[in-house]
Amino acid sequence: MEEGPPPPEIPATDRTGVPPKRPRTDSDSSTSLESLRSTRTLQSDDVEFVYENGREYGNDSYYMPCDQAENDRLAIHHRIYTHALKGKLTTTPVTSDTRRILDLGTGPGHWAVAIARQCPHADVVGVDMAVWDIETTEESVGYTGVNWEIDDLDVWGVEDDFDDLTQRLKRYDMAHDHANREPLATTKPSRFKGNLSTSDSSQPHTPSDSAYESYMLEPEAQPGWHFSEPFDLIYMRGMKGVFAYWEGVYDEIYKNLNPGGWIEVVDFDMSLPNIEQGVDNFPFPTLARLYLGVMQAAFKSGRPVGTFYMHPTYLDDAGFTNIKQTYVNVPIGQWPEDEEQRTIGKMHLVCIMEMLESMLLRYLTMWGDANKDHWTTEEVQSMIEVGKGEIMDWASGTDRFGNIREGWCASYKWIIGRKPLDARDRRDG
Repeated sequence: MEEGPPPPEIPATDRTGVPPKRPRTDSDSSTSLESLRSTRTLQSDDVEFVYENGREYGNDSYYMPCDQAENDRLAIHHRIYTHALKGKLTTTPVTSDTRRILDLGTGPGHWAVAIARQCPHADVVGVDMAVWDIETTEESVGYTGVNWEIDDLDVWGVEDDFDDLTQRLKRYDMAHDHANREPLATTKPSRFKGNLSTSDSSQPHTPSDSAYESYMLEPEAQPGWHFSEPFDLIYMRGMKGVFAYWEGVYDEIYKNLNPGGWIEVVDFDMSLPNIEQGVDNFPFPTLARLYLGVMQAAFKSGRPVGTFYMHPTYLDDAGFTNIKQTYVNVPIGQWPEDEEQRTIGKMHLVCIMEMLESMLLRYLTMWGDANKDHWTTEEVQSMIEVGKGEIMDWASGTDRFGNIREGWCASYKWIIGRKPLDARDRRDG
């Protein structure tokens, strides 16, 4: 089921809401238009940007910004993902029968536009909870064949018992537990965002005659997604830290696929290089502290980061078959000898450097780490600059004595699964 990781191909501060700058418009596609009406829980007229620490965010909770700087970084990152697959956009079999494609968490829409160009026969929908500069993405390739939607698909929310999360953080091993399927290690969360009334059910009891009338009982509405038509491929990339209840996410993806349809989940891990035993001076002291801090902040937020959400058991439990994983190691820096790999390594280095502020700033200023409630903006930015210096020193390829250092790679991962052809329709129940 799994392909092993190969080597690289060569060897809280003030927040101010402001009016939206560009609402997404309804598509003239009948299927997409109906989908817009049935699924949009966040109307474009109601969207506000949040300015915080000099960055622009789509809401008060998601940790990544949605400003032009992040748009540019994601454009570079899209090229890296595509390069890792030797120009391919997906590891799933896309055919003429692939008629509806959903890019979940589309961001600026680079993958959605690319797959729409590759599959002009398909209805491609890109959905995100934030308003991005989609026009720039479309203009860069001269293509506008994607139906864009605004929707907050996190219908479950997070645990709001901050004290309990803080206590569990003290027992959490950041060096190992982030690889586990369920880092929070709690009982299954409620599928409801709202508060539920509770009663003592430890003793059997019989309700009084006036407690209810049988003909008035109706099933309580379950949270979920309500696309008007199912899809043949649902794709999501770079979604670590987006949801807390991943079981529900995979269940909804399964429900919203046609029998025989595919899911594809894509992300990457970047660990610090292996350091030889006996090295006197650890070369990444600041970067290691930032890494630990952001893992702790994400834990405290109720949405841990990491690629644990790509664990194959999530797909298996949801009902998917034909589960397959693909790994590709992508170099960081210009250490490879191969010229093409040197080019992608340089591009990757730029992307990683720009990602530091995007990923760290809101997490640490809003949630802090295990030692304090909040970092200041200046603390985060100052440590990021030091961390960038540590990255650049290592990425140069040689140490201060001129010795060649071990190559540094990030591990990119694709996991796919198929909804069985004989699957029953679970979209209504």
